[in-house]
Amino acid sequence: MTGTIQGAADGMPMPRRALAFATILLAASSAAMDGVSVNVALPTLSSEFGITASTSVWAVNVYQLAVVTSLLPIAAMGDIVGHRRIYLIGLLVFAIMAGLAALSPNFELLILARTIQGFGAACILSINLALVRYIMPSSRLGRAIGLTAMAVAIASSIGPSIAGVLLAFGSWRWVFGVSLITGLISATVGLFTLPETNVQAKPFDFVSAALSATMFGSLLLGFSTIGHFWNVALTGALFLIGIAAGIALVIRLWDKPAPLLPLDLIRIPVFSLSVLASLCAFSAQMATYVSLPFYLQSSLGFSVLEAGLIFGAWPLALACTAPIAGTLADRLPAGILGFLGLGMLAMGLLILVVYPSTSTLWGMAWPLAICGFGFALFQSPNNRTILGSAPKARSGAAAGALATARLVGQALGTALATLAMSRVVGGGPTLPLVLAAVFAAIGACISVVRRGKVLVPSS
Repeated sequence: MTGTIQGAADGMPMPRRALAFATILLAASSAAMDGVSVNVALPTLSSEFGITASTSVWAVNVYQLAVVTSLLPIAAMGDIVGHRRIYLIGLLVFAIMAGLAALSPNFELLILARTIQGFGAACILSINLALVRYIMPSSRLGRAIGLTAMAVAIASSIGPSIAGVLLAFGSWRWVFGVSLITGLISATVGLFTLPETNVQAKPFDFVSAALSATMFGSLLLGFSTIGHFWNVALTGALFLIGIAAGIALVIRLWDKPAPLLPLDLIRIPVFSLSVLASLCAFSAQMATYVSLPFYLQSSLGFSVLEAGLIFGAWPLALACTAPIAGTLADRLPAGILGFLGLGMLAMGLLILVVYPSTSTLWGMAWPLAICGFGFALFQSPNNRTILGSAPKARSGAAAGALATARLVGQALGTALATLAMSRVVGGGPTLPLVLAAVFAAIGACISVVRRGKVLVPSS
């Protein structure tokens, strides 16, 4: 029956399979791109609404907070009520709120729309790979997971460049308008192609979901408030609440099979090290994305279009390197590739900081190309390691942990960049780039420790 297609044991028939998978790729790319493309518009939003640079960052902060706090609970809810239903609801919320953000007459309404849009994005990002397992035949599942992860990575990298072009030739509202269009297209096609999935006859663990949301939300909000409110009591209380919720969650789930927080996978050394390295890499990426528009436009005097073109060096290098990284991952240890890749990322960021302020467009683009090359060299092998080091029955949890590491890393990078720009005297937009280089270097060290680790069986 149209709209309620049941995923077969060996995938869906063509051409529905191709359309359903295209829906997944477009939706995942849209959610990931929306999370980073707004960074380029922050200086414009600051000027448009008459707010400070650090205040404008809340347009990014609230989106990330909503996604991170709801990602794991929504993934668990999908197992109970059906992944297709959660996914389509998320797509509609994502698209409608993007439209509301585009039409916002003031910054307060924009923040509200971005918050609700983040919950919609969480529905998309937490369910993607679960649906892929029903869409694709088992013989192509690994390749499909890799393509989905790479589409998200490329979208995250190319988002700022697209936003820069839109801002150069139109209003900032078009940055959100793109998500409205892609979200509605994905929801329309998905309504007729996405499969129904198996559901689990078990009650939803509201207590664990609340503890998970409280843990992630309090910790990330604590980091964010440091850059906006110089209130030690408030920040300290948020950190204490987050830590307490995390301890309570671990105690509650310690002996449970297939827990909402994947403690069973975290106990696998190569898995936990790879997740931690991913968190560092995305912290470095997002700290760069938040601060670089201010650095290029405010400090160096580049136009919005020039800033967007400079940003394009990162995704262009990433897209060119991704196939090479995939081939090298079959021949070299992921730890070595990750060490080299994140080392190159740190080097490219440091070059951006020390380069003279009279830099040309090309002079700023080639260090970003080094960053993109290094990021791709790290990400493909690292994603493969995270998914491959988990038992097959826990592949969904492994994908959720991968997405959580990416989003927590991006939120942490945003918070630290805001802190550096607003609270450190003389820091400006260059200090976050230094912090990003430090995170990349730490990730490189974590990555190389994985050498010699043996992956657990995938069955």
